[in-house]
Amino acid sequence: MIKKIISIFVLLVCTGVMLFGDSLGALRRRGVQTDEMDEDALILWYTDSDYAEYLRDAAVSYEKKNGVKVIPMEVSDVEYLEQIQKVSADGLRSPDLFMLTSDQLEKAVLSGLAAQVRDPDKVLNSAFYTDASMRAVSYRDQMYGYPLSYETAFVIYNETIMEEIAKNVILQGDPENTEGITLVDSDEEDGETVEERELTEEEELQVDTLAKNILPTSVVGIMDFANSYSLPSGVEQYFLWDTEDVLYNYWFAGAYLNVGGENSDRTEEINIYNDQALYSLKVYQDFKSFFSIGDEEQSYDETIDGFLNRKYVFTVAGTDIISKMEKAKEEEKFTDEYDVLPISMLNSTMNSKGLSVTTMVCINGLGEDRIEAEKFADFMTNEYAPNLYARCEKLTAARLSEYPYPQMKSIEDYYEHTVSLPKMVETTNYYILAEMCFSNIWDGEDVNKELKALAESVMRSVYGNEFALESIDTPEVSENYNAQSEN
Repeated sequence: MIKKIISIFVLLVCTGVMLFGDSLGALRRRGVQTDEMDEDALILWYTDSDYAEYLRDAAVSYEKKNGVKVIPMEVSDVEYLEQIQKVSADGLRSPDLFMLTSDQLEKAVLSGLAAQVRDPDKVLNSAFYTDASMRAVSYRDQMYGYPLSYETAFVIYNETIMEEIAKNVILQGDPENTEGITLVDSDEEDGETVEERELTEEEELQVDTLAKNILPTSVVGIMDFANSYSLPSGVEQYFLWDTEDVLYNYWFAGAYLNVGGENSDRTEEINIYNDQALYSLKVYQDFKSFFSIGDEEQSYDETIDGFLNRKYVFTVAGTDIISKMEKAKEEEKFTDEYDVLPISMLNSTMNSKGLSVTTMVCINGLGEDRIEAEKFADFMTNEYAPNLYARCEKLTAARLSEYPYPQMKSIEDYYEHTVSLPKMVETTNYYILAEMCFSNIWDGEDVNKELKALAESVMRSVYGNEFALESIDTPEVSENYNAQSEN
């Protein structure tokens, strides 16, 4: 996931040098071959092998349509931008296009590698791409790439279990939780209890209505839900997720962790240590005790396996959840229905936003054919985008007229309201710092102390080691979920 994106910053220097040398040698060899065999071809660099099939097919399709050959080349992600500069300085054929994640954009722009796009076909707008993706490819109000795909994390739920909960509520005749629902008679009918018999068509409609009505619409609402409804037989927990990776935790406080403003690219717009963020992280810390989530590590894959086995109602997933769930359905390992929980609020007044990172296609400012390169970037991220999921199971940043699975549209809607991983050079270690902060808070450390430390670490990278923030009081959490039920 996003950890792969920032791995460049935690590799040992000696390892980086060795790999860079090996990679450059290979590029020299391939560069000579490319220059000799395909002088007029466009060269596209990328680092993630998951995209290989998609890029190859897009290149073939583009050549058939426009007569222009494109050669995708997978290279090492170690010192990626430095490699592009190096091959140019050595007189080798540099890439005409290169793929990049949004958090590296400022570095690419300031080094002159990412050229401002001209958008000749006027497609970089909300009619063709999601608004979140266009913010991701923007730097200082200018566009420097075409958005291809994105990664984020969101809450999913088991729709079938929700219907079972609703059915039990209706059959038990619980008036407190069935406002607006006509309850059935709970007496025995012809020697058969209501719980044992098949529901009528009208009752099935009641179940469907109630299942939608009781669906949580906020972060705190998940705890309120757990306080109000009992789990069906066989379901072990209400909510469980991978708490080790900040990608799956950030949505608790992301709306109030401002690192770079709307486009995540301005050092003058950083506000991390504030009342709303403190309140949100207090709620986050409460989740551990409320749902009795232990200290033992639960990996992402283990969490998803548990969700597939109906062990809990809610979990947090990344965009790869579509392929995981649909493959499980094909293999008949999962027969329920699932969907994305439409959460955009922490509670009734405060917002909730997850973290996202967008993969884009940039035009090399040092490249030889920027006009044709931009035409292909437009093609592979827009016209050819409906093929992206089928080729590499990635979710496209382009708007589609039809989605292979309806959950994709729900994920896209969620992505639209996420905050992007910051782009500034000074914040290259923000993901690691944020993960340490969230981890310490989850383990019971003081929320105020940890958030202040995170904010000061980020600000010191911008303003110097003498920077310090004045302490603020920790707000009291006023939610009523602390009166946990015995469900």
